[in-house]
Amino acid sequence: MMRLLNIILGTVIIMGFSQCGSSQKLVDNPPFVLGEVKSEPWTAGVNKEANGVNVYLPVENENGAELDSLYYQNKVVKLERIKKDNYLVYIARYSFNKQSQDIIMHADPKKEFGNKPPQVKAIMPFELEEGEAIVSYTVNGKVNYYKISEIEQSTSIHYREVPPLKN
Repeated sequence: MMRLLNIILGTVIIMGFSQCGSSQKLVDNPPFVLGEVKSEPWTAGVNKEANGVNVYLPVENENGAELDSLYYQNKVVKLERIKKDNYLVYIARYSFNKQSQDIIMHADPKKEFGNKPPQVKAIMPFELEEGEAIVSYTVNGKVNYYKISEIEQSTSIHYREVPPLKN
């Protein structure tokens, strides 16, 4: 009897975990129509101390979908919606700063004030190849995912100052 109970409990747990993974299925035909998706690498500062990538997703027709986030190069950011006249584009702004800030270690905790905790890397729910991204969007309150396969790389740009980022 105890063995049967363990088998049933194990089956329920395995089924529960398998449902978590299947909830993030990719959609083959999204309701929106994307134009040519481009990534634009950038650097900033006098000594190029900051770098990143802007990914542009021009949308020709939304058809009731709201684009939310973009998974790209092992990071996820919220999309910024920009509309001018009939032109609509979503922009994902990624920063890959490798500057490490000094951490102050002192016997007096007051002197350690201002130390920033290390940022924990988010676990990516998708495995992506080079030049691929996943866009999450909602339709009627339901979250869906669409894989963008061919992201074209455009020429690099340099800013004098680090551009504002909304990560």
